[in-house]
Amino acid sequence: MGKIALVIGHNPRGKGAYSPYLKLSEYEYWENVCDEVKKMEESIDIYSRKPEQNYIQEMKPIVTEINKHNYNFILELHFNAGSPQAKGCECLIYFKNKEAKKLAESFMEKLKNKYGSNIRKEWNKVKEIKINKDGKEEIIEKVIETKGLIFITDSRMRGGYGICNTNCTYVLVEPFFGSNEEADKFKNIKEMAKFIVDFIKSYEN
Repeated sequence: MGKIALVIGHNPRGKGAYSPYLKLSEYEYWENVCDEVKKMEESIDIYSRKPEQNYIQEMKPIVTEINKHNYNFILELHFNAGSPQAKGCECLIYFKNKEAKKLAESFMEKLKNKYGSNIRKEWNKVKEIKINKDGKEEIIEKVIETKGLIFITDSRMRGGYGICNTNCTYVLVEPFFGSNEEADKFKNIKEMAKFIVDFIKSYEN
């Protein structure tokens, strides 16, 4: 297995979304999952953000440390919150990174197979350069539909700092919504940790 790292979403002060079904915040849930991951596979590195004034200041030291290593890929771990009807999984990736797209699609497909997860429809704005009838370049903006993929184009976008500033493939995963009964399927911390470890090993092979 290559060198892999996990980044726990949020931090002990800003804990992210709270799930009344899990009785845990994003930070608490993934911290518990990562504790189990380390018991199963010590070679996987775990990063946790220290509280700072803002998200970018929290991410800068993590990105600096990540870039000292030759990681095959990084997964940043979150869960979603929304209306009672909102369900399913999605992943944030850099829009030009084909390996990140492949990794995210594989992760969501395995979630679907294991947990019966719905892969959400997403709509992304993309720009294309075309040559018009006068032979000049013209930028065309259009909206495309993707299966579960949210395209990040710069580090100022939500969740974009790690995605845009690390020197390896980086995917921010949102496997489920903690705000409704979908979260019940993910209550078993050890099972989720095993899913993460098994995914990493299977993707590497």
